Amino acid sequence: MSGNKAQKAEGEFDPAKVALAQRLSRDIIDLDTSILSLIVVDGMGRVLHVARSTRLPIGEEVSAEQVRVFGTIAKMILGAANQASPMMGATEAVIGVFKSQKVILVNLKEYDLLLGLRLARSSNSEYVYRVIDDTLASTGEA
Repeated sequence: MSGNKAQKAEGEFDPAKVALAQRLSRDIIDLDTSILSLIVVDGMGRVLHVARSTRLPIGEEVSAEQVRVFGTIAKMILGAANQASPMMGATEAVIGVFKSQKVILVNLKEYDLLLGLRLARSSNSEYVYRVIDDTLASTGEA
């Protein structure tokens, strides 16, 4: 058995961890109109759940393979950002700004999970992070 609590055997996920990922997705996907989609990624970089907003334009959805790759990359980015934690404190979120959209990676270290959110380009990423953080704190999820 792996050291990851979510993994029961090779390729299998803990149903409780998957249920948590689904609950987090439901709680977050409609918190702000700028949230287009999100993924919940485990400590190994594996995607546990995907949620898409009805606001995500048709044709802008990505394939299952692209989602899987993004989960791995998101985990690597957060790991790299954590290298600065001795000097700057724990990584709470990482924001990426692209030509047409933004991405925010939210560290949920208490669950060994991260959220990857795809946002509208005009979004206030730090505001979205605060809304998510406040929501999780008020529901006891964080």
